[in-house]
Amino acid sequence: MEYGAHDFGPDFEKYVLNAIITDSSFVARFRSIISPDTFISENNGYLVQAILDYFDEYNNIPSKEVLTERIRHGLYRDKGDITQRIADAVPVQDIDYIRDRLLSWTKWTAIERILQSHNGDSPREFADRITRAARMGDDLLFKRTSLNDDDLLSTVNEHRVKTPWNWLNDQLSGGLEIGDLAVILTVISGGKTTALVNIARHAINLGQFVIYFTFEDGERKIKRRLMQSICNATISELANNKEQMSRQCKRLLAKRNSICEIHGLQSRRSTIDDAVSFIKFLENEYERKVNIVITDYADRFRPHGHYTEPRHALREIFEDCKWLATQMNVVHWTARQVNKTMVGKTTISTNSAGESWGSMESPDLVLGLGKTLSDEVVGQLTLYTAKVRDAKDHQTQSLVADFERQRIYESET
Repeated sequence: MEYGAHDFGPDFEKYVLNAIITDSSFVARFRSIISPDTFISENNGYLVQAILDYFDEYNNIPSKEVLTERIRHGLYRDKGDITQRIADAVPVQDIDYIRDRLLSWTKWTAIERILQSHNGDSPREFADRITRAARMGDDLLFKRTSLNDDDLLSTVNEHRVKTPWNWLNDQLSGGLEIGDLAVILTVISGGKTTALVNIARHAINLGQFVIYFTFEDGERKIKRRLMQSICNATISELANNKEQMSRQCKRLLAKRNSICEIHGLQSRRSTIDDAVSFIKFLENEYERKVNIVITDYADRFRPHGHYTEPRHALREIFEDCKWLATQMNVVHWTARQVNKTMVGKTTISTNSAGESWGSMESPDLVLGLGKTLSDEVVGQLTLYTAKVRDAKDHQTQSLVADFERQRIYESET
């Protein structure tokens, strides 16, 4: 590979080399992807190998004096240049920049190797290998915590996002945690999109950055339903007062300093990686962290693997939905339709989740939205906590459902 490939050149090599020579924590964190083959300069590669050999033996990097001594006693011919590089090495200030560039290089290297070894793969298999390569190193970006962190308990509420329903927030000790996956279960036309729209409206009121992915309704319909919910308006009222209600929505966004972006995905073609790429794109564009991701609904994602049985595909999809939440540090809401035998039932639980029981393993919160025929007459839904990780589940609460105005809320009585 020549200099300049993917903007990885001699100046960047110098920064990485300095980090490896001077920063033991950098080497410990990125040992799995640091390799002498990364470096175009043969001298740099030899020096890095010497450091890695020492690190693997002693779980630490050598001091400059020890490293220089080991180089001098080695058989490498250009010892003078290498020892000078050791002496000139200084700690790197912008270590996050080096980290991100190094991970980017790792991904591109893995992709190039696949391109060079491509022989006989089907287009689907080839695309899957490229996707897996593009994920290399992502696990190294995950934040870590420790029992030694003395600020963990004092900040627990800062990492929670409230739901629209106080009754549920009480069960969740304040709301969902960042990194949680929440799933709403309901029958066809049971109110799943209306519930997700209410979650988006509530997040906007909290001043959050919301991304709403839609497969089946389209961006314009979701925007209309959101405007109805925000303005508490029917479709005809919205149509007759477009400009006024548009201004009302814009004022709310400005007042709360909120952002809401709606993005249509292709059913059975878009993957979780497509969603993650769009999230990263918007975070860069707005220079702001996304807080809430809503997917309406996750069953329509294409899994990376090839499955003959839908239950296996669904299990992977929901595992990836949880991965999205943890990878992007967001709360991820989605929905699933359940068996038609649950039509007219009040309590919808995880065992109603169609052909895939395994898809219910990954979510942190599973809510069932059920309604009987009498509930439908009076405009009521039953919210059932089918699964609440680390809290009390199997509780029910009646909610008022005004589908004409796209609102689901707790009764004041």
